Amino acid sequence: MMTDREIRFIREHLSEDIHGLALGKHNYPGIDVPKCLLQIEGLRKIKNKVPEWYACTQVFIPSTQAAEQASSAETARYKWRFLKEPGTVVDMTGGLGVDAYYFAATNKHVVYAEQDAGLCRAASHNFRVLGAGDRIQVMQADAQRLWDPGNRLPDADLVYADPSRRTAAGTRIRGIAGYSPDVTRLATTVLKQAPVFLIKISPLEDIVHTLRLFPQTSEIHVLSRENECKELLFLLKREKKAEASPLLVCSGGFSFRLQEEQQAAATVSRERNYGEIKEGHFLHEPEVSLLKAGAFALPVVRFGVQKIHGNSHLYVSSTPAVSFPGRSFRVHEIIPFTSSNLRQLALRYPRANMTVRNFPLSVEQWRKKTGIRDGGTDTLIGTTAYIAGKEVRIMIYATKWEETI
Repeated sequence: MMTDREIRFIREHLSEDIHGLALGKHNYPGIDVPKCLLQIEGLRKIKNKVPEWYACTQVFIPSTQAAEQASSAETARYKWRFLKEPGTVVDMTGGLGVDAYYFAATNKHVVYAEQDAGLCRAASHNFRVLGAGDRIQVMQADAQRLWDPGNRLPDADLVYADPSRRTAAGTRIRGIAGYSPDVTRLATTVLKQAPVFLIKISPLEDIVHTLRLFPQTSEIHVLSRENECKELLFLLKREKKAEASPLLVCSGGFSFRLQEEQQAAATVSRERNYGEIKEGHFLHEPEVSLLKAGAFALPVVRFGVQKIHGNSHLYVSSTPAVSFPGRSFRVHEIIPFTSSNLRQLALRYPRANMTVRNFPLSVEQWRKKTGIRDGGTDTLIGTTAYIAGKEVRIMIYATKWEETI
């Protein structure tokens, strides 16, 4: 796919300006500079996502879009749990091939299916140079016709789909029915061929709405990394029990069923027992996967904390909340959100980490108004809380608290 000279060019110029290299392409006779620049862009996108692929000098990136939509190594390995024993996996939307590659590490046979011929050629090459070519069958086929008699597809223990969420022009698609292929139409067909269908969708999609489209859903996994939601995985099962609501699994092992959150929410709403935040108290910020999954009231029930406001999704306790799924802080000062306090804030805290929940300013706006630089060990939290029975906007100075053994 690339000559030795092109590989050397790519590796030698990985950190250089793409546009400058393009303008100077006449300086590199015998090298397909546009192709190499595509490789440089693609490798930059997978450097942190899939370091094993990045380290292999012979890996070929067929498109930046394929690299952008590819799973990370971490999330690809996470999917190993969906097969209890090694079996046969069919990846019906192969793309760059990262998921198929990692499925092959723990399963007997993996079928990589993809309708784009260029992606198939790149996948075959990459699987071979990465040492997995003998464990993955590459098949050029349309996902919607994958089980046509002529394809002779093996019986699958799990089928996986990561449908494209962009148009041919690269525009993002919102709404699962617009994905390619339309997995809402394929779900019934797939579950006739395999007992389990795993679907990756955009983390921007609404979970409750998506559940209506996939009544066969048994589990929903919300994957996050560095407090950013990366993937939503819907696990559909052929033999799902009709009466069982889906299990929502968040990063860090926090899991619940929808009825549990609904019951907790009804209790919190009925009692309106909001916690008053005070100096010396502990403030808890849930991990982003809990917020995406809609676990707003359950922390109150499970960890003995109290919400500081119905819409702030921050929790307070007078003693540490052991194993709370998120970040915990020790509160040192509560500052009213006023113009004069804003003007003076940087004098006391010239450098701080800043976060907001249910606050009139974004972090960027808050920094601009105060001039506070990013970094350090101090944290400023802007939020809305109930204090002495009144709803007030406050700025909290806190330091991170961690459990010690």
